[in-house]
Amino acid sequence: MKTLFKDRYKHDKFIVGMVHTLALPGSPLYDRTGGMKKLVKQAKKEAKILVDNGYHSVMYCNESDMPYLPVMAPETTAAMTDLVAECQSDLDIPFGINMLIDPISSLSIAHATGGEFIRCFLTGSYVGDIGHVVPDGARTLRLRAELDAQDIALICNVTPGFSITLDSRPTPQVASGAVFLGLADSVCVSGPAAAKEADLQKISETAAAVPDTPVMVGTGVSESNILKMAEVSDGFIIGSSIKVDGQTLNEVDPKRAAALMKTFNSVYA
Repeated sequence: MKTLFKDRYKHDKFIVGMVHTLALPGSPLYDRTGGMKKLVKQAKKEAKILVDNGYHSVMYCNESDMPYLPVMAPETTAAMTDLVAECQSDLDIPFGINMLIDPISSLSIAHATGGEFIRCFLTGSYVGDIGHVVPDGARTLRLRAELDAQDIALICNVTPGFSITLDSRPTPQVASGAVFLGLADSVCVSGPAAAKEADLQKISETAAAVPDTPVMVGTGVSESNILKMAEVSDGFIIGSSIKVDGQTLNEVDPKRAAALMKTFNSVYA
């Protein structure tokens, strides 16, 4: 299992570049004047930058759809499905989906478009800016089985963003539960919010607790720390640090995206 991404993609360390879409239909910030054409145009531009700079994969995420729905609106799921299909028609790169904070929507979109992984919560209970969230991992795994979509890997968050966990156990123990009870294919350790660096010791201890499961780092990975993070983890989900001015909702900055991969490739090419 530890070699999940290596076996699939032939990279010792797996790099996922984020495409944070503009707000989708159904969300408060959706630009009705620009419509879907504007969304698709920007997403295609950002995905191509990541491909051109050697990122191993891309992940499409509705980061601008705040406040996030625990159960996605049908029009939003439909819009992201169309956007991803449009973008990937011109690209030859593995991709994943992260619909905040609805794993059923993520899995459905991935299945419909050929996505190979999703990022989601499968276990635990969380409270904070996104309300009280209790992930429906059981339904997610059952849907994956019903769709015969077991090849879609589940990257399970084991630390919350913009929230606290109501589980008082240490993160390594939570990760063990996510693998054993949640059937996670990979676990993801993050900082307290987008762009915030994850704790290196917590990542290392989590990796030790689930030695047969790939450990991803989900926030705060940058040109300055990626080599340090790579010593204790198996992959990275990279967004904010490669955006214009390092701001999560800005466009991907080609220079920042290139600089990070250059640093990474200096050791792991």
